[in-house]
Amino acid sequence: MNNLQEKVIRRIVDAYDFITTDELSEMTGFSVSSIKHSLNNIREEIELNGAKLLTVPRKGLSLVATDEQRENLVIKMDEYAHKSPESFFYRRNYILDTLFYYPSNYTIQLFADELCVSRKIVQKDLDNIEEELKRFDIELIKVRNQGVQLKGEEFDLRQAIVSVENQKYWKHDYIDKLPEELDYRISKRAFTFFMNRYSEAHILLVQNSLQKAEEYLGIHFVDISFCRLTEYLLIALQRIQTKNIIKDSNGRKLDLIKPEYIEAAKIAFDNSTESASYMKYEYEFFAAKLMVAKSCERVEPFNCEQYEDVVSEYLEIVTTVIQKKQPLENQELIDKVCSFIERIVIRQELKIKEWDDLHIDVQEQLKNIYSVCMGYIFYIENYLGFVLTQDEIAWIALLINNQILDFDRKVTAVLVHATDEFSARYQEVKIEKEVCDLDIKRTIHIKDYHYEDVEEEVLISTVPLKRTCKKAIEVTKHISQNDINLISSFIDRYEKSAKLQEALRTTREAFSQTLIQTDITIQSEKEAIDYIVNLLYDAGYVEKNLSEELYRREQERPTTIGSGIAILHTYKEYVKESGVGMLRLKYPVNWNNGEKVKLLFLIAINYDSSEEILRFFQYFYEVIGDEDTVKKLLEAKNETEIYKILMTKM
Repeated sequence: MNNLQEKVIRRIVDAYDFITTDELSEMTGFSVSSIKHSLNNIREEIELNGAKLLTVPRKGLSLVATDEQRENLVIKMDEYAHKSPESFFYRRNYILDTLFYYPSNYTIQLFADELCVSRKIVQKDLDNIEEELKRFDIELIKVRNQGVQLKGEEFDLRQAIVSVENQKYWKHDYIDKLPEELDYRISKRAFTFFMNRYSEAHILLVQNSLQKAEEYLGIHFVDISFCRLTEYLLIALQRIQTKNIIKDSNGRKLDLIKPEYIEAAKIAFDNSTESASYMKYEYEFFAAKLMVAKSCERVEPFNCEQYEDVVSEYLEIVTTVIQKKQPLENQELIDKVCSFIERIVIRQELKIKEWDDLHIDVQEQLKNIYSVCMGYIFYIENYLGFVLTQDEIAWIALLINNQILDFDRKVTAVLVHATDEFSARYQEVKIEKEVCDLDIKRTIHIKDYHYEDVEEEVLISTVPLKRTCKKAIEVTKHISQNDINLISSFIDRYEKSAKLQEALRTTREAFSQTLIQTDITIQSEKEAIDYIVNLLYDAGYVEKNLSEELYRREQERPTTIGSGIAILHTYKEYVKESGVGMLRLKYPVNWNNGEKVKLLFLIAINYDSSEEILRFFQYFYEVIGDEDTVKKLLEAKNETEIYKILMTKM
């Protein structure tokens, strides 16, 4: 395999329809003749993985493969990319390993010679690496007569090393037989990787040191946190041996660290290496990591009352949008989110980078809730003064979902009858048993029935009513199966109507067929954002300079929600008139977080009241959260059909 074949196969895997060699050339940068010349080798590589490459005159190429076969092809391409000097991933890892572990007078020319590529390619690689390291506050500098160097604080360098090393967990030949003493929280994948750099004895020593810290604190770290802490401790000890020691606070607010965590960190270090006076800041920085790591136990909050008002307001908005107001009635959810926000603030103040890719699964499983949480997170971000990560938003979505599951989500109703109280109770139980999501909160005898008292309630009556309310259904006193079916159908219609009618007016006004475009060929995230902003700008909805602002925000926190969907949004600022733009890309585009985007929305809202915004999002997230609707949007023939699908949902 070579670089051309790897890039072309990736593009073919991404395409679920025919793709021409002209399009492949445009997307990969290789000439059409070069691609055609390599087609036999590309076909052989695909067939080795059980898939087939179909060639149809005047239509192009199409991959015939199961989802599993497509995934295996991606794994194969990743393995190649990490091993081949032709690949940026290989060169990136080589350059960073050199700068992290073997800092010396490495010039651009020396990198070019050792990697067998041009200076121009190395310079481009260094530009990409420099951008990646910015989030760790690390600079990549070129010093005359000394070559390329990294400039940053020691703790930040270690965090960057952990991030880079974790991206090498792609290896699939794991060590099967693990040491009996190995903590079960360290996976085969992690242990295999650790063994590339450390001895088994050293890994077990560090693991045991961390266990002693746990015992002292009386907590048990979750598997991902335990593994990451073990990795940091391994790297820290290695760096200390080479005289790379944390010597000051680096501007962090170390006074936030609780004394017991500093003692636990000291226990962990002293069990692995000799105690020394210069270890003061090593203890404190590791204590900071211990304090923000997730544990199985519920750790008491430190001082989270200050976040209660903003969190309550945020949860009220989110739960209103997703039509689940019940969780807010319980203080427990507010306390959980406040406690989590407090830990986020501590991480921010101490400049600790933590991630676990939770958002990938949450976006898939809780798309609706995650989308709403992300759409309104600016309420909390404006209060805090910084942007939350996708994983942090995913955790809030998870807390809300768990709380929803703990609550009774039934529709409440009133039963009107003309029998005795015992028979009425029997009718009530019979209905509730057969009709899901229904709670009859009270029964009323017909002699006590007053229209005004139940005008706004769902009403089930076993007797004919001379005056009824708009949410009433009449059934027989026998409560037959036919009656049960009528009640069930009514409840379904009632729930759907309640959710959609509120959003109807504002949503219709925001959507327009002229703001929908399909099968657009775009090669990059930046190009996609520019395209959709220009679409709304040309129609008079937004200002031109919105594109740069949206791109900047995407680099801070991508707005992808899984299933190939990204939802850009802006409120008031840059907006002339409320509108929603939609692009369906011909081929998925790689977003900066590694996800692939096929459907791109830009929501530009200029409503005067938060109530209008709520009505809009109640509808919009109902659409995006429905898998069947998303599938129809992806398969629709043109813009007209897409617009009809969206309007039909109303």
